[in-house]
Amino acid sequence: MPTKQQARSKQVPQAPVLTFVEAAHEHTEPAFDVTATPGATVQTLGPFDVPAFGYLRSIYVLVTTSGGTAGPGTLQADAPWNVFTELTLLDVNGGQIFGPMDGYSAMLANKYGAYAFRPDPTSAPDANVSGVVTFTFGLRIPVEISGATALGSLANQNAAAAYKVRIGVNTAANIWGTQPTTPPAIRFRGILEAWTQPAARDALGRGQAGAPPAHGTAQFWSITTATLNTGDNLIQLRRMGNLLRTVIFVVRAAGGARQGPAFTNMPDPIDLRWDARQIYNEAFQYRRTLISERGVTGTVNLEDGVVVYDYSHSADGIRGYDDPTLWLPTVQATRFEIHASNFTAGQLQIITNDVAPVEVNPADRFVETSQTGFHPAY
Repeated sequence: MPTKQQARSKQVPQAPVLTFVEAAHEHTEPAFDVTATPGATVQTLGPFDVPAFGYLRSIYVLVTTSGGTAGPGTLQADAPWNVFTELTLLDVNGGQIFGPMDGYSAMLANKYGAYAFRPDPTSAPDANVSGVVTFTFGLRIPVEISGATALGSLANQNAAAAYKVRIGVNTAANIWGTQPTTPPAIRFRGILEAWTQPAARDALGRGQAGAPPAHGTAQFWSITTATLNTGDNLIQLRRMGNLLRTVIFVVRAAGGARQGPAFTNMPDPIDLRWDARQIYNEAFQYRRTLISERGVTGTVNLEDGVVVYDYSHSADGIRGYDDPTLWLPTVQATRFEIHASNFTAGQLQIITNDVAPVEVNPADRFVETSQTGFHPAY
């Protein structure tokens, strides 16, 4: 026979706990502020400690210039993004969360990783990426996967064990094809984007989630390079074992220039293989259409030589603010390969965005029918 206390607990419904994004508040503060002038050698700035506060969402790096005289100067094809030879976020244990990424790859990660409603860095109101010595842009180092739920945000409450940002500043010869009369000073300002730490209960006494969902789930951005031979190439991606959220291929000629313009000089068709499955076999123009359709507003400007396979458009057909529905599960033994028969000699940059789900209970994962991977229950 139930006790009075048990009977009472059955009669009184439990109030729902407010979700983390309902309980927490957005927070920003300066993370670092440093200036360098490009010269004959690469300069390494940092690593800079990320301020300890709440839950880390991202670090926004604002790049501005001052001084300098353009004269006959002209920017290289990947400039001004390539002012960065390296943009890296280090975990508290020194592991790499983001990068090392060159500036152009970091721009693609921002645009196609889609961590904002208008994720293209060129769409910012003050962006200027065409000035020879006067340019302004911002790049986000993303930690949080989805702003809708805060999935991927990581605890950042220990100043003695700080996340760190490291920056590499490119040489003047690599930023400008024809050197300006005087190169500008380039200022890098880091801005911490975070969530506050919610109290256990709000002012009305309602319970509140104290951490993002599946806290410990982390995403990573990395880059590898493969050699392309003229004709048939079958290239295997090496970063396997997590959930693939975004894969970006940058096709470059032997001299390093991106292939183009538009879809000329690009492999066509391209097929992508996941273990024994040929999951895509398509014309390059069709892939460009899909990339454009999943943009946010207006015409999407597509970069020469860039091929994007995103699994982040699950919610509404628009990439970003996604759940794990379409993420592609892999294990270490997974064979994920890109194949085409008409590559030209050069290099293939492979930019990979993968997610490591927190393993609270392995039974909460489900196994694909091919038995090649897993998927988080969240």
